[in-house]
Amino acid sequence: MAARQDGDDGEDGEDYFLPLEDQSIFGAGIRRKRVQFVRSSEHELNTTTTRPSSTPSGPSIADAYLSINHLRAKHTPHLHLPTHPSLNHLPKPPDHCEICNLPLSTDPSKEISESDSIDRPHEASLAHQVCLTHSHPPSHLDRTRVGLKYLSTYGWDPDSRRGLGAPGREGIREPLKGRVKNDTAGLGVGLDADGDRIKDPPPPPPKKVQKLNAKQMRKNQMEERKRGEKLRNLFFMSDDVLKYLGEEV
Repeated sequence: MAARQDGDDGEDGEDYFLPLEDQSIFGAGIRRKRVQFVRSSEHELNTTTTRPSSTPSGPSIADAYLSINHLRAKHTPHLHLPTHPSLNHLPKPPDHCEICNLPLSTDPSKEISESDSIDRPHEASLAHQVCLTHSHPPSHLDRTRVGLKYLSTYGWDPDSRRGLGAPGREGIREPLKGRVKNDTAGLGVGLDADGDRIKDPPPPPPKKVQKLNAKQMRKNQMEERKRGEKLRNLFFMSDDVLKYLGEEV
């Protein structure tokens, strides 16, 4: 959705686009304006109301004349009002929805859900909403890419949600299928020049555990202690401290 916005300084307006998170979702506002259902048996489905005729009919004039002259007839004629032809041939309400092909309830204005007991119209049900044609968001591709401009010149629309190719012979929408990469190695690691996977070398055999006696254990502990002291001297020894202690640098 684009619109024009005029600045206060008199400059030309700039185009701005409404972000996707600010746009109203599909189906918003269905519950706001509810249309009450009017049964065909209670009211006549006429757009115009017929006004009663002001001219009296023939039998009513005769009855008035006889009543004035005290000569009222014993049997008054019965008036048969003509019935409206459209009332006898009213179409029945459909039993199934034309969009989702689901049976409608006896009262079309109410539909009781299985999960909750609230009343809602059939158009607000989940099955009916799924069968409607939804509007998809635009493509996430960058419009400034050279490849996208090249494909657009040949008639490909990224927002059409169709693959590349002539109409009727489109390919798959995502030619490069994603694959899960669980390791941290870079792309192309473990492949040769032809792109074939290199077989991993067999793992080395496990080393045998050697059992040491008491003398060998003491010797290993002394070597580890000397190695630790040597590393501490390399990292934490300074020339100033050695000069202060009178040792040669």
